[in-house]
Amino acid sequence: GRYTARSIIPSGYGVPEGAPTDVVLKSLGRHGERPAHIHYFVSAPGHQHLTTQINLAGDPYTYDDFAFATREELVVPAERIEDSAEIAKRDLDGPFSHVVFDVALAPAEAPELQVRHARPRAKEDEQDLASQLAGTAKV
Repeated sequence: GRYTARSIIPSGYGVPEGAPTDVVLKSLGRHGERPAHIHYFVSAPGHQHLTTQINLAGDPYTYDDFAFATREELVVPAERIEDSAEIAKRDLDGPFSHVVFDVALAPAEAPELQVRHARPRAKEDEQDLASQLAGTAKV
């Protein structure tokens, strides 16, 4: 199949200076920087649910992620598109970046493997759900 997703080009980020994680990492001789990346949750009936990310090529921390999350096959280049016809075709206001990558899901018969793992997650209580849905309201 095919898919399309629209996102912003994220920037990398780091743990807050002086925070407990920063202190621990520095005591280990490590930094607390993450490269620019985009998370994806991908599922399809009959296949194992996949939680993954792509890393954008060119970030100074792409191959030095403190979370050790970079995999060569997940590093993708972003092609800058400035052609007015391509911009109009996508109903955008200006230049954009185009990223292409394939996702291969593993077949799985067990229903529990076909969905996200059931565990407590940040931002999933009633108040946070209402807050998230507020961003989808049509004005």
